[in-house]
Amino acid sequence: MKKHLLTISLFLYTITGFADCNPDASNCINTITGPLEQITKSHSGDDYSYLTLNGKEIYKAKADYMVVGESDSDGIFKEKKYLMTKATISYTSDDACYSNKVVAHCSMKVILDLTSGKPVISNEFYADYGPSRITWVSWGKANSIIVIDDYLRFKYANGHVEQVTKVKDAAGTSIEGK
Repeated sequence: MKKHLLTISLFLYTITGFADCNPDASNCINTITGPLEQITKSHSGDDYSYLTLNGKEIYKAKADYMVVGESDSDGIFKEKKYLMTKATISYTSDDACYSNKVVAHCSMKVILDLTSGKPVISNEFYADYGPSRITWVSWGKANSIIVIDDYLRFKYANGHVEQVTKVKDAAGTSIEGK
């Protein structure tokens, strides 16, 4: 009897947790403004992957899929439930990022900020050398710092991301980042 109650409880929890999500969504995340859904290119029916918030498109990218950085997100707890307020979004673009380099595709990143009550998507940012990953994020109220591959630092504030470290080009001279 206890097994059946446990099974029924888990079933009901699963149904209520995803009741507002599109069945085509590959992932559904609770945010302070409603459910955030990720829809992959294979489920979208076109050449794009999408992020939707409350069923409305907020971002699309020409990529197989997008990853919302839940482990490095920022959020609040409300009624014993974690609600995301800010997150990094990463994807490998199907479009070329560099016109003059052998590595034509790159790991694009944007910031999703829901702290104002409406979705704000930052400008795209990426490392100048190809595939990369976000190694840590420090979320702050005025601005946030995003670190890629342990040394490239970017600053996010008011919907805009800028690179705050310099990178070395192949000749060893210092150049400004994106």
